[in-house]
Amino acid sequence: MKSLFFIVAIAACFCSCNQTHASHQLDKKELVARRDSLKDDLLKTDLAFSQVSEEKGRNAAFMHYADSSAIMLREFSSPTTGIDAIGQLLSKYPDNTAKLTWVPISSDVAYSGELGYTYGTYTIETKGKDHFGGTYCTIWKRNRSHNWKFVLSTGNEGVQPADKDLIVQ
Repeated sequence: MKSLFFIVAIAACFCSCNQTHASHQLDKKELVARRDSLKDDLLKTDLAFSQVSEEKGRNAAFMHYADSSAIMLREFSSPTTGIDAIGQLLSKYPDNTAKLTWVPISSDVAYSGELGYTYGTYTIETKGKDHFGGTYCTIWKRNRSHNWKFVLSTGNEGVQPADKDLIVQ
């Protein structure tokens, strides 16, 4: 009788392990679907960021989408760290003489859903109708309200202006 009880107990353990594995695979599929949804959400956030820049100005857009601990990397400068320092920097450069817009090409998000990045091309159009562009990369963090805020923003000059009809991947 004791050996029968022992065999049933061992069989129950194996069965529960097998169920856990099947459940784990289902969780992985859900995790991948959640990650894909977050990647799409992050691309939409980056597009909205560009639209705010176009409609209200670069300074307003950067202040709205910056995390409190955000960092901006600029050519020939030390990193600008924190939203207050970014605000001070942007206030030195009024955005009424040029329009900054960008087109994200792609994004990725960590499986945790807490961090992600976007990259793409940007265009600066001056009031004199001069255009120049470059590439950018933005690292994002999801806050407690589930909104994406950038924690690092950087770009490089030297690429033809962005094509707004570019298909976002």
